[in-house]
Amino acid sequence: MKKIPAWIKILFLPVINILFFCLPPIFSYCLILIQFVIACFCRISLKQQLSALKPVIYYAILLYISTFISLFASGSDFETSARITFTNFETLQMLIKLFCVLQSAMLLFKTTTAMEIRFGIGKIETAIRRCLPVSKKNSFTDTISLFINFIPLVSQLWAQSKKAWIARQGKTGVKMYLTLLPVLFSVGLKKAYNTARAMAVRN
Repeated sequence: MKKIPAWIKILFLPVINILFFCLPPIFSYCLILIQFVIACFCRISLKQQLSALKPVIYYAILLYISTFISLFASGSDFETSARITFTNFETLQMLIKLFCVLQSAMLLFKTTTAMEIRFGIGKIETAIRRCLPVSKKNSFTDTISLFINFIPLVSQLWAQSKKAWIARQGKTGVKMYLTLLPVLFSVGLKKAYNTARAMAVRN
């Protein structure tokens, strides 16, 4: 996986994500297993895989709670609302597909560096400019590469801040979020400023 050129992975990711939602559920079930095997082969630990897929868990909790409240408010009793909510096969299928999407994105970011992503996008842009009459003055490589790397960068900054908080005997709770979110915002702005300066100097 690490030896596959970045531009192939960047083009492949949107295609496979569309297939997740268009093809039958069995496709997603098989892909979960295949991508798990690939992740293990790339020496991505189970802890790292689960950490990258936490958003699905949070979304599932929110989705099931909102569905239950909706059913309960519409007049169904507590037991019926709970049974319908947690046996909704369509909701489960959607969550599995979302799990596949995040799993494929995790594989991309875990097996490709930011520099490889930038060069991969540059190669795609060069190929597009050869085929289409696009102006050479405006390059979208830097903008897109920064956008793609934005989410894992924020995740990395948050993980570092959280580790520092726990190392200082801090406890997970509302106080942690109230303290660390301003720090995350400040550090993120500094990172963005330094990146913008580096790009300006390079250009």
